[in-house]
Amino acid sequence: MRWRRLALLPVGVLVYALVAEAGLQIAAFFMKRATRAEMPIAWVTGNVRVLCLGDSNTYGVWVERNQAYPQQLEAVWNERTQAPKLEVLNLGVPGTNSSLLVRELPQMLETFAPDILIIMIGVNDYWTLPTPLEDAPGTQPQAGFLMRHSLIYKLYYLFQRGRLANTPEFIRDPNTKLEGTGKHKVRVGDREFDMGFADAQPGQEGGTAGLRKNLPRLVELARDAGNSLYVMTYPSRQDYYRVANEVIAAVARQTGTPLIDLSAVFARLCPKQACPEILFPDGHPRAPGYRIVAETVRDRLAR
Repeated sequence: MRWRRLALLPVGVLVYALVAEAGLQIAAFFMKRATRAEMPIAWVTGNVRVLCLGDSNTYGVWVERNQAYPQQLEAVWNERTQAPKLEVLNLGVPGTNSSLLVRELPQMLETFAPDILIIMIGVNDYWTLPTPLEDAPGTQPQAGFLMRHSLIYKLYYLFQRGRLANTPEFIRDPNTKLEGTGKHKVRVGDREFDMGFADAQPGQEGGTAGLRKNLPRLVELARDAGNSLYVMTYPSRQDYYRVANEVIAAVARQTGTPLIDLSAVFARLCPKQACPEILFPDGHPRAPGYRIVAETVRDRLAR
């Protein structure tokens, strides 16, 4: 008798889960009919979590950490009292290229469990050594299906997010050299991501071909995981920024990915490119420039 009860236990759990799922879906259906809108993300997940990925332009090199665009985005969005609150994580790491992001993205998505993903990457592909991707992990397509269709899974996702994802700690290599290596790391809880870079010799860097190959892979990984993805061009249009921006915009069109075109925004503000009040000479934004980036992203997300 005891073994029969134990054998029926999984069936009972499955039935309970199906009943709970049906109840949540019915509630969501009537809520949608009453409000003529989709159920707010915040109803299921609490704060809307935004994960910002990229290089030093996302990290905020040359400015205080709270002046980088992810931190400013959280501040300017949460001033809106009627909107769901944003929780914005800055995972930009200086020197990161697109191949490194392809390798690390699946584990990042599992660890940080974002609702929205914003990626600005590519300029470092023109001078750093590509990361080998033969053994790069992939995402599990069923997770994306469940995220889109199951409210029970979304609640589980929230539980995992609260359990695993604390504020990421950026560990910068004190011996970093631009014409050498930077063995940076990002740590969250008991998980650690190797986010270093190595300077490439002419002909070794990923360049445009590598960026054209890796950006669609990033799009595919994000979609398989069920994330809302936006790609961004860089504010600067000088040197390799211009080349990277052309590739980013082209891949966004080809893959149907929403594009936040910072290059066009800053071109209107800086028609002659020299805007020392908002951009450093090397193309990185100053604090007022990051404010423009944050407000541009806020307006795009609001639409």
